[in-house]
Amino acid sequence: MKILVVDDDDLVRELILHSIGQLGHDLHSADSGEAALEKIKAGLDVDLVISDWMMPGMTGVDLCAEVRRKTRRRHIFFLLLTARESREDYLSAMEAGADDFLVKPFDPEMLAAKVRAAERIFDLQTQLALSNTQLTQSNQELDDALRKMKNDIHAAAKLQLGLLPPEKVRFGRFRMSAALLPSSAVSGDIYNYFNLGDETFGLYSLDIAGHGARAAMMSFAISRFIIDLGVVGNFERTRTLSSYVQELNEIFQSSPPDNDYFTMLLATISSDEKMRVCQAGHPHPIATPIDGGPPFPLGKGGFPVGLHEGISYEEFLVDLTQVHRVVFYTDGITECSGPKGELFGVERFQTLLHEAEGKPLDDVVPAVKQAMISWHGGDEFDDDISIIVLENCEATPEAP
Repeated sequence: MKILVVDDDDLVRELILHSIGQLGHDLHSADSGEAALEKIKAGLDVDLVISDWMMPGMTGVDLCAEVRRKTRRRHIFFLLLTARESREDYLSAMEAGADDFLVKPFDPEMLAAKVRAAERIFDLQTQLALSNTQLTQSNQELDDALRKMKNDIHAAAKLQLGLLPPEKVRFGRFRMSAALLPSSAVSGDIYNYFNLGDETFGLYSLDIAGHGARAAMMSFAISRFIIDLGVVGNFERTRTLSSYVQELNEIFQSSPPDNDYFTMLLATISSDEKMRVCQAGHPHPIATPIDGGPPFPLGKGGFPVGLHEGISYEEFLVDLTQVHRVVFYTDGITECSGPKGELFGVERFQTLLHEAEGKPLDDVVPAVKQAMISWHGGDEFDDDISIIVLENCEATPEAP
């Protein structure tokens, strides 16, 4: 197929081309809707257009309408990349003639799957012209494959939930409450906490790029490597957290066409109320002080794991004697979109945690979940959400 990729962001456009470059198609690109339309007018006989929705000037929906109007002799498959999922947006895009959507930030493996789906549609159209009988047989085969895939995904979801630690646990003077809210049957988020002895324990939180089946498989693999490295079970007290993360970075270097990378946070908490943290591109943990003041972020960010070789990671120390709670979470919370596309954001999340200071620990995670559902307008989220709330039971907070 001839495929035209349209996006005003050079990096995103190159990532799309890279993600589907191994599929053997004739690839073309344009940096705007206007440029894409000019290429089609000039004779580029495309079979599939992959376009960003929001672009300066001509949007992806506008481009789709123009393509439909100017190329009536045959159907061109049109795939929109968007972070917008409201009913009104969906209907307007359908009226313009879009065939399918992919939510941004997109999973490269899912994008490749969408392109393969377009291939199958063109193949099915050809089969329809040749024989209705052949088409019926192909549909049955697709139904069987879909049924098998659904069964496999549900089995994987049960396996993943079985790998998670208990949602509520206590280590000495600290308690934790946690939850995983997948955006689909399986999740690219995963977390764990583990006893290191001498009233010391550790925890980690991972967020694989993208979501769905491929991200879930990556989370399984990374969890296994974390165990093999000795982070869980044979943790070396003399070894820095950053050295563990750096070793994971060398193991999980991305190589075409996989583009595998993830963000991570690794922490240990000792009996003297000191917390060591290594942050690798993961959202900043949010601490709530015992003096009733507003929550505040911890850390400096760091670089995701698996993108580049030779990255140095840092760790920082947190004195928990004046901290009531620390919340570790993935960006599915702060990037949760409302009905009009507005993101929940860090400030709203900090306000939510400030208001939750008067609640028992067991009520905090349910309060966050309900806030996400209310904001998003349902529990089918755009991205996976995971959260761990660490509470210092001996730190008595003042009223916020």
